[in-house]
Amino acid sequence: MAGASRVRHYPRMSSTPAPTGPAMKPASRGEQARLLVRVWVSAARVAVALRRQPLQAVASAPPGTSRQRVPLALLSRAVTRGLRIGPWQPRCLVRALVLYRMLRAQGDAAELVIGLHHRAASPDAHAWVLLDGRDIGPPPGGAGYEEMTRYPRPA
Repeated sequence: MAGASRVRHYPRMSSTPAPTGPAMKPASRGEQARLLVRVWVSAARVAVALRRQPLQAVASAPPGTSRQRVPLALLSRAVTRGLRIGPWQPRCLVRALVLYRMLRAQGDAAELVIGLHHRAASPDAHAWVLLDGRDIGPPPGGAGYEEMTRYPRPA
């Protein structure tokens, strides 16, 4: 097939995470919609806060509390996919802060990490979230990046 462009086909991910643990049921459409609204509201609050306050204040602010505990896979997917809808495409810092604050609100000990690429040609940084030392997003995560700072700051 000379001249034909190559198209990569990736497996389609379902809208709910694969079950893990004892009898984890998929989220209903209503639960998914409520979670999406929570993600959008959190993103709007983070975007406004970043315009009014320095990053340290935004990252250190208490996240509030969440009445509903959302499984990690579902929450991470909701933030990643939910913030790609529409004309507004937030940068990794906003996506990472939304995920970080939502995890902290439900009691998880998430950490926000900001770093530079190992072979940085520009001063553009990347932000991602760690939970129990594991990189959970937003994509592409921390692979290939050198940590510059972390929130909450180690004591």
